[in-house]
Amino acid sequence: MKKSRWKKGLVLALLLACTGTVNVRSAGHVSALEAAEQAGSPITVKQYGEEEDSSFSFRLKRTEHTTCTWKDTSGIADPQLIHQTGNGIERWGQMVTSDAQKGKISCYLTNMGSYKGKNTNLRITFTDWPSYRTESGERYYPVLGVSLSLTTDFYGLIFSDIWYEAKMEILDDQGRPLAVNMTYRADDLDFGQIFGVKKSDAISGLAVPEDSRVYYIDRDGFYYFYADNIASNEYEKDSVQVQYKNASAFTLRVGGGVAFPDSFTYTRYVSEKVKKDYERFRDHLVGESSVEESTNAGAILGWIAGSARGYGPFTPPVPVKSVDRTEVHGEDSFTYRINFKVPECQPADYYQSLVLTDPMPEALTVEKVVVYDADNQQDVSTKFHIQITKGTSDQVKVSARDTSSAWIYGRSFEIRIQVHKRPEYIFGKSNVVSNKAGLSVDQKTPKETEQVKTSFYYQITTEAKNGSITASNLKVPAGGTMQVTYSPLPGYYLKSVTVDQKETDKNQYISGYSFTKVNADHHIRVVYEKNPILTITKEVKGKWDEFGTPVFLFQITGTDYNGISRTYYEALEIPEQFKEDGVYRKSFTMQIPAGIWTVREIPVSRYRMTGIKEVENGSIEGSTVRLDTKDHDTAKATFCNELVNYGDFSHNDLEINVFGKQVGR
Repeated sequence: MKKSRWKKGLVLALLLACTGTVNVRSAGHVSALEAAEQAGSPITVKQYGEEEDSSFSFRLKRTEHTTCTWKDTSGIADPQLIHQTGNGIERWGQMVTSDAQKGKISCYLTNMGSYKGKNTNLRITFTDWPSYRTESGERYYPVLGVSLSLTTDFYGLIFSDIWYEAKMEILDDQGRPLAVNMTYRADDLDFGQIFGVKKSDAISGLAVPEDSRVYYIDRDGFYYFYADNIASNEYEKDSVQVQYKNASAFTLRVGGGVAFPDSFTYTRYVSEKVKKDYERFRDHLVGESSVEESTNAGAILGWIAGSARGYGPFTPPVPVKSVDRTEVHGEDSFTYRINFKVPECQPADYYQSLVLTDPMPEALTVEKVVVYDADNQQDVSTKFHIQITKGTSDQVKVSARDTSSAWIYGRSFEIRIQVHKRPEYIFGKSNVVSNKAGLSVDQKTPKETEQVKTSFYYQITTEAKNGSITASNLKVPAGGTMQVTYSPLPGYYLKSVTVDQKETDKNQYISGYSFTKVNADHHIRVVYEKNPILTITKEVKGKWDEFGTPVFLFQITGTDYNGISRTYYEALEIPEQFKEDGVYRKSFTMQIPAGIWTVREIPVSRYRMTGIKEVENGSIEGSTVRLDTKDHDTAKATFCNELVNYGDFSHNDLEINVFGKQVGR
């Protein structure tokens, strides 16, 4: 038996404390796979781990109430008994001291599973063992034993290298023979372990895995299987599966590498090894109360473990719940799946009722419920009562219409519950919902699934014209917060901010907008417009002399698109020379926010303004021009001047500009 099967402490490498490899092959010993290919072979080949036919699925299993009574009615004085607990194992056994004990030593295990609603018991009677003597004539006997795992549903027969024969009887809770269809499996044969099946028992089939390395021989009225792979304690595929049809008793032979005396010489192996092993048993096994103590001391044990799939309603089916999406967008539909398998049962074990309930989280509402035959993917909803109770929290109840029908047993079912978020539900601190379903059989305490969790999110889509903005289609946990930031391209200004198709006060959200307590999808659109260009041209008449540089000053006042009053000043110099009767033009441009702007020229000495012309997107108002860049990308005007006063110092290094005083804005 693989050591991981029995948890810590049971080190099967101790099975060969002696040195050397036990070679038990001889004439007639062939690979079990080769034997299976021969005509008329009782052996079939299966994939390892393939599910047994449910007709052969009775389970002898350990339960929390399993007990053991060990008896020796042979009358032998001072029976050398074993009872040990430790390493997740409890075992009972005895060292045989006389052939008179054949058929007189037995182990009675109660509560080894359930059948037809009653506890099942197992009686093991040790009926035979061979005569082993050393060359000097010294007699040796086997160590008999039964072991139970305290953590798994396995029991095992203990053996030494001397084999023995055990009769297994399946009894009901009154101690009467109980005929069942069952599968018995000898797992992970190795180290020369022998597993013998009596040919006269009610055997329905023998099987080995398709890549097994087990050897086989037919002799003495037994089918024997063994493996001498001493380095394969992790190779479970060296196993044998036996099916019994309507049997209440069967016989096994178990042992180590000396089970076939004709396979090798005693002088080479048996006499010394059996003698040493027997002394170890005597010194380290008998009387020890702890599995750890005897194992650590070097006691050598082997295991042949019985197991099978469950047959009969030992426990209600355990449902498993899953969801097709663990992350859901808003009110999108999604589906819970609840899977369970109804065990194969005899009519006497049929359920009175089978009911699944699934209370929905408050945030969800149920759309529909469908039941499928999971093995055949067929809608079998008509075989069930389906009830959806609407309320503050919806509840689903699915119950079998007819539990007395054989149709339901041995089948796997999948209940699909399609749901979506309630539109009116508001997520707060958490965006996660969770729940679990329960399956009850015959009004007993439901077997519950694990909690299934689903998170919800919404999406913020963003759009920016002539600027940049936080990436679009971002997921925001339902009830959560998201900050969207944005900025213009160079030379552009914020024109508008629209949230969910409603324009907002852009002055409050100049560079960002925050979505809080998000319980819906949102969209934000930001539009930037290019700053308009305002062009002022100066046209001058009159001779220019090299006595200084004419400078003209303009004042631009008005209200921008945001309603903010602003004032700008701009100077224009004319260092270029021109003739007295010539006309000289020079312009400047300004990129200022869109708005309505009044432009006036501040009077200067010697140059008189003669008028304003070439106005584009504006109007002349006296000595000023009113330009509109709120509704236009450009606006223009030309101010005309001529030289009216000339003096010795008029164009030297001094000019007098006259500024008006502005009070307040």
